[in-house]
Amino acid sequence: MDPDLDRLARRQHSLLACWQLAAAGWSPSVVWRAVDAGKLFTIRRGVFRTAGSLETQWQAWMAAVLATRNTAVLSHLSLLAAFGFVLFPKPDKIDLLRVGPQARLPGVTAHRTLWLPNHDLARRNFVPSTTPERAFIDCCGQLPERLLDQAGDDALRRRLMTLPQLVRSFEQIPCSGRRKSAPMRAFLAKRVKGYDPGGSERELDVGRIIKRAGYPPPAQQFRVDIEGFTYYVDHVWPQSLHGIEFEGFECHGGQWAPFHRDRERLRRLTRAGLTIWPVTSQTTANEILAIAEIATRSFR
Repeated sequence: MDPDLDRLARRQHSLLACWQLAAAGWSPSVVWRAVDAGKLFTIRRGVFRTAGSLETQWQAWMAAVLATRNTAVLSHLSLLAAFGFVLFPKPDKIDLLRVGPQARLPGVTAHRTLWLPNHDLARRNFVPSTTPERAFIDCCGQLPERLLDQAGDDALRRRLMTLPQLVRSFEQIPCSGRRKSAPMRAFLAKRVKGYDPGGSERELDVGRIIKRAGYPPPAQQFRVDIEGFTYYVDHVWPQSLHGIEFEGFECHGGQWAPFHRDRERLRRLTRAGLTIWPVTSQTTANEILAIAEIATRSFR
């Protein structure tokens, strides 16, 4: 097999799709000769398993995604199962989500959405998927409140998801989806002090937002000396070494040098033991409060 196709198959759990083989110059007759020779095995229509590979659950998930030409991603209960969330029911079929028409495939539960931004997309073991936060929101109605609380707290404790990302994903789900997510609003309201279930303002005043919610205020322009450099971080809680930094799109002036300097600064601050949470003008007050919840939990 062509080395490039071999490397591609290794990244896809020993799978190749017809459209990928065609892009590599394989005609349909060449593909079927490989099938007849036992070099490829049909696992789904238009998706093949290479000879000598083992059939696994991850392979089945990847095959379903490939069958949609990567237009859908693993989601909902299947994604929660892949990440090891507890208490949620096991999926009967493979859950796939995409923007637009549902992916109608055998053995697949198809879901559609009006909004699937990049921050809700991820890869788990090379399989394109939603983030665990998005899947948790999509499945919040599957459990009663008590069990949803237990499952969510377990996932947060094991760092399968984070509160800021959970808030961000939930606030940007279209209204039609949020109407079905009353359990999610209750979940967040219990875990983020000052959380506004109706949405949050876009104006960003970190100190005011934190103070108004009653969290311990962070130190402003906190000085950090490391490796011969002196840096000032916008907001830092010294007790936990968590900090918030404002990032503006215009700050780098379209130049690479300032961008790279900022990345080096972040690496040095991380080596100094700080956890930096970047925020922008689009960060909501609820996201700031979720960061404050994590940053102050150990000393409140």
